[in-house]
Amino acid sequence: MISNDALQITPDSSNRNFSLANRSGRVLLNKSFILWEDDGAGGVRVASFNSSFVINIFRVDNSTPGEGLAFLIAPDLALPENSDGQYLGLTNSTTDRNPENGIVAIELDTVKQEFDPDGNHMGLNIHSVISLKTVSLDDLGIEIAPVGARNHMVWVHYDGNSKKMEVYMAEEGKAKPATPALAAELNLKDLVREKSYFGFAASTGRNFQLNCVLRWNLTVEMLSDDSVENGGIDNKKLIKICVGIGVALFSLLLIGVGTWLYYLHKKKAASDPNLLGALKSLPGTPREFPFKDLKKATNNFDERHKLGQGGFGVVYKGLLTKENIQIAVKKFSRDNIKGQDDFLSELTIINRLRHKHLVRLLGKFPSL
Repeated sequence: MISNDALQITPDSSNRNFSLANRSGRVLLNKSFILWEDDGAGGVRVASFNSSFVINIFRVDNSTPGEGLAFLIAPDLALPENSDGQYLGLTNSTTDRNPENGIVAIELDTVKQEFDPDGNHMGLNIHSVISLKTVSLDDLGIEIAPVGARNHMVWVHYDGNSKKMEVYMAEEGKAKPATPALAAELNLKDLVREKSYFGFAASTGRNFQLNCVLRWNLTVEMLSDDSVENGGIDNKKLIKICVGIGVALFSLLLIGVGTWLYYLHKKKAASDPNLLGALKSLPGTPREFPFKDLKKATNNFDERHKLGQGGFGVVYKGLLTKENIQIAVKKFSRDNIKGQDDFLSELTIINRLRHKHLVRLLGKFPSL
């Protein structure tokens, strides 16, 4: 449900007779993604993805928290029975440690079980709630469920080429850390179903907490040439999903117009050397375009040229008359998001992709 301006991953209610204890829940995007496929040459392509989300693990009446929340890749939309307590809504006593359950998760655990390092840790879970790798967040100065509540930002990055997953975490409003809290090499081809779902799972036990997700961004590299079952969206693209609780869900397809560019809000970009430095570090050193050329190409960003809109701004169709090249220009407005990391993550994926049906990143507008 949606309550207190957040997705409540475990059941919540204003009914005084409703018990928050011993509950489990999942909230998943009702759309599967093809995460790996044969490349036609005897190999396998694995999709890259980037996700970021804001959570608030709330101690009800400042009580002892329990149990935890997880970012989840799952084979279906079903919630396992008896997945409360230590099972975090991921597995149960029957399915735990069974590779057939097809789950991979990043857990944020607030209770120490006999197999946990402590009651405040992050873990990489593969087919089990017994983490393959854990890190105590005490060492990073982070408490998942502090007294008084606090929002935290989590970034999950997976590179399908290097088969490496990195997870970062910080208090909301603070910069993304330079190094990941948790990093591991894993090939999703060997771990999850070809078609899988993204979302969240959580549980409570004898002690309980509110497992709240306030914001979620998801960018997935689309591999297949088949159409997505839901809505007939062409799967030959990269898709961006942004969910802000209490507002509409936006999906943005960067659709084929030959070349993809982006435009940074002139004042914000000019005053942010870190952002510009990150853009210049993209492989291939994207070409810089004068703003006047992009303005002319899109007829001053005419609404009739609008292709779509997503979490980071609006995409316009345009034409570079000198080169006679059709382009798509993404006008990035920093006012639409809380930070720049997700935008840069999206560009990193787009910049390295080469596909006949996917528009290519050609360049950028740095400042006036």
